[in-house]
Amino acid sequence: MLNRTQIKQLPETKRKLLDAGVSLMRHRGFNATTVDEVCAEAGVTKGGFFHYFKSKDDLATAAVDRFYEMKAKQFADAPFRGLADPLDRIFGRLDFVKESAGGVKGLTKGCLFGMFAQEMSFSNPELRSLCQAKFAQIGKDFEGDLAEAKARYAPRAAFDPKNIAMLYVSIVQGSLMLAKTSESNRVLVANIDQFRAYLQTLFGQSRNSTAKRAAKVSAQAGN
Repeated sequence: MLNRTQIKQLPETKRKLLDAGVSLMRHRGFNATTVDEVCAEAGVTKGGFFHYFKSKDDLATAAVDRFYEMKAKQFADAPFRGLADPLDRIFGRLDFVKESAGGVKGLTKGCLFGMFAQEMSFSNPELRSLCQAKFAQIGKDFEGDLAEAKARYAPRAAFDPKNIAMLYVSIVQGSLMLAKTSESNRVLVANIDQFRAYLQTLFGQSRNSTAKRAAKVSAQAGN
């Protein structure tokens, strides 16, 4: 997910507040999370809270950046990043998404951007725009691999890598929401596998070639 990014060094108290805010708001949403609860979770006084944040809205804005930085570093360090073939990176990314969400047996905690976008798109235009920008950045990162793979494997195909990248963002975000409502990651895994099958048709990959590719990627990741 994006360029290799180092998480910003923050004062300890501010970091605790941000991490508590991310955790609580990701689980409960913005409106159901109070400043008192964030302070209690972080082990910080309200005076400490207001030293760093003007309001809960201010915390939420900073939490979006914090969550993005953490996810960006997680994806930057993922095994698929080191694969030379762009198509290997594409399918490796999909595998990593499933694994990082907990796989079939786990249950995702969801995405803070998705939570805020659904809850506050009409009440907080600034936060809505920030979430939109983060979604666009996620898509932009995937777009690079898609464009490189298209140039190598399907140069005459009519699809637009940017549109496919944003389809990926839509599928993942929708699947995270469905996984939470069903209390099961099965729908998330199934939807990503379906998206994989769609990409295979775009790049002219047969099931056999994809199986061989997956075996190769697994071997490379283990080295």
